[in-house]
Formats: sequence, structure tokens, C-alpha cells
Amino acid sequence: MRMLVLGAAIALSGCASASYSDDAVTRFVERAAMCEHWMGEEPYDDARRTEIDRNLGDLRCTTIRRDGEALKLSRKDRPEDLGRIDEALAGF
Repeated sequence: MRMLVLGAAIALSGCASASYSDDAVTRFVERAAMCEHWMGEEPYDDARRTEIDRNLGDLRCTTIRRDGEALKLSRKDRPEDLGRIDEALAGF
């Protein structure tokens, strides 16, 4: 039992690191890039249109700008994060 608790403590120790903020920004930047990718895809048939629509929905691309602005509010004291978010939103 002690080993299980020790293992869990070690595994979770990185969750409270200073990079947590960066992780949220990184996930947002990656999501924005994928939205931009799928928005640029050609729906050459019904199956492709369905695939594109599914991916756009899964990524919540219709809310990407709003989500980016909300993330910026929570990072207002981190100019490097704000720059990354603004760059990701440039295509929207």
C-alpha cells in the first residue's frame, strides 16, 4: 500500500508545477491549429463533409475565439502566454 501511495505522489507531483499554465496555453494553441486545419479542408463528398463537421464539433471550433479571449483574461500577467494565444487566434 505504501508503494502505491508513494507512486501516486510521485506521479502527481508534476501536476502542481509552474508549467500548468503553459499546458493550458499549449492545449489551446494546438486546438486552434487543428481548427484552422479542418476549416481549410475540402468537403469533396458527403463522407468527407461528415468527417470535417465531426472534427470541427469535437474541437469546439465555433467557440475558439471566445475561449481564447477567456484564456487571455486568466493569463493577463503572462505576456509570453498572451502572445502565443494571440498568434493562435490570428487565423480566426
